[in-house]
Amino acid sequence: VYAAESERVRELLEARGILPGARVVEAACGTGSYLQHLRHHYRASGFDLNEAMLEQARSKLCAGGRYCDVRLWQADMTKFELEPPADALVCLFSSIAYVFPMPRLVQAARCFFRAVRPGGVVVVEPFVSPTTYRCGHASMQTYDGDDLKLVRSCVGALDGRRTLLDFHWLVTTPQVGVEHFVERHELWLYEPDELVGAFTEAGFEAEFSEEGLMPERGLVLAQRPPDS
Repeated sequence: VYAAESERVRELLEARGILPGARVVEAACGTGSYLQHLRHHYRASGFDLNEAMLEQARSKLCAGGRYCDVRLWQADMTKFELEPPADALVCLFSSIAYVFPMPRLVQAARCFFRAVRPGGVVVVEPFVSPTTYRCGHASMQTYDGDDLKLVRSCVGALDGRRTLLDFHWLVTTPQVGVEHFVERHELWLYEPDELVGAFTEAGFEAEFSEEGLMPERGLVLAQRPPDS
């Protein structure tokens, strides 16, 4: 899945003039699953607010302790700076939905604007909109390996525009047995025009594409004007 979605991102960037070898930064890179593929085409790097996620990314991208060509650092999407600015910045897997309410989204969009050079491109994958979110929807994913078995289950709740997702995990290993823990995620439901408006207000030429990486999510495609 990550390989196919990364290829789609590469196509989107190339269509807007971001060619192989360009400097591409991933905001909220998590455990580095997209960077693992983007690194083959770009001078890729990424940041995340969660240091535990970055540790997993370092393990994945810098296996065996060898020299790592992907720089990773801790930063907040609403406060970060890049020097020099990048050719492109991507924010995927609905990570932008963790930035709320609207004033913080605009603040992040302004950081994104400063983080790319004139003519630079931003690709943002939002969460679902208020009209497509299914409150009370039950979901479950499983993984069945020889020494690791996982179950992740959730029923989505809603508090105004804020989704409350309590993911219940069952983790089974021969060494420990069965463990259970709960992981809470809170994401904001933005309308497409609100997302485009925030990036336009920040100075981008922005549009919303219904053809996203995942069903019902779409993409915000933004480009910094060359003369800005």
